[in-house]
Parts: sequence; C-alpha cells; structure tokens
Amino acid sequence: MRALRGVSAASVATLLASAAHTLSGGGAPHPLLLSAVAVLAAPAAVALAGRRLALWRVALTVLASQGLFHVAFALSGDLGGGVSVPGHVHGAVALPTIAITPEVPDAGMIAGHVAAALVTIAVAHRGEKALRDLGRGILRLLRRRVVAPSVRRPLVVLAAVGRIARTTSIVLSGASGRGPPVVAAAR
Repeated sequence: MRALRGVSAASVATLLASAAHTLSGGGAPHPLLLSAVAVLAAPAAVALAGRRLALWRVALTVLASQGLFHVAFALSGDLGGGVSVPGHVHGAVALPTIAITPEVPDAGMIAGHVAAALVTIAVAHRGEKALRDLGRGILRLLRRRVVAPSVRRPLVVLAAVGRIARTTSIVLSGASGRGPPVVAAAR
C-alpha cells in the first residue's frame, strides 16, 4: 500500500505541477519530461509516504516537489514548438534553439505552484480515504442479495389457448413442403 500511495502521489503531483506551470505562463513540458520527472519523484514519494498518512509528511513532500518540478520545467525550456525555415532553403537543417536563462519566477508562477501544492496535498491526504470509502460502498452493494419481487398473476384461461393452437396449426400447415432439397441441406 505504501508503494501505491507514493507512486500515485508522485503522479498526481507531477500532473498538477505541469498544469500549474503551464497555466502560470511557463512553457508546457514535453510528455517525456513529465514521465521522467514522475519516475524520478516516485522513489522519494514512496520513501516519504510512510505506513500511516501524516499531513505534515504529505505537505513537506509536496512543497519540496513543487519547487523541484518548477526547476525541471523551467530548465527544459519550451520544447513543444516547431522550427520554421525561411522559404527557398530546401536542403538546410533547422535545429531548434533552447534559451536557458536563469530567471526568478514571478508572482503568478509562485501562486500557480502553491495552488497546485494545496490541491495535491488535499488529494493525497483526503483522496486515499475517499477511495477507500468508495471501495467499501461498492463492495457493500455487491454483497447485497437481489431479491425479485413476487407477483401474483391470474391463471390463463384454457379456452384462449385452444384458439391460439388452432390458428397456429392452420398457418403452419402450408409450410410443410417448402425448403431446400434434402441433398442440398446436407452439404
């Protein structure tokens, strides 16, 4: 359970940090960078997850990870864009340029990462209990017996059955000689 808790916390923290970073004006991180960051964050999250879920441990882990996520996303630059080549340069190879400049994050970026940290803390701390309660509720529903209600129906009148039987025999009497030859049906 500890490993599952840590890996899921690392994944949620990575996705929320990416969304906060992008919505706060930073470049969208490449999916491979997101995967690498989540894989690198998972062992630390598993180590800090502990057997019992302590709020201070979750908060410490998430706040530290948000800072590291920002650094990783900011240093990677904007890798998502394409490169435009001017006209009539048919054989040239255009290489993307990445401007890596150390810059101090602005207030919007800090607010975005703090908001992502608060949401991650709430999801990590309360989400596990909510999932556990949901699972218990589903199991409780599955364990219940479904009992069909008993319905009293009146007996069928035998005179109507006789009329239906006569009508059916008249309809089926003309269809007895139709169909493929016996030899063709055997193949």
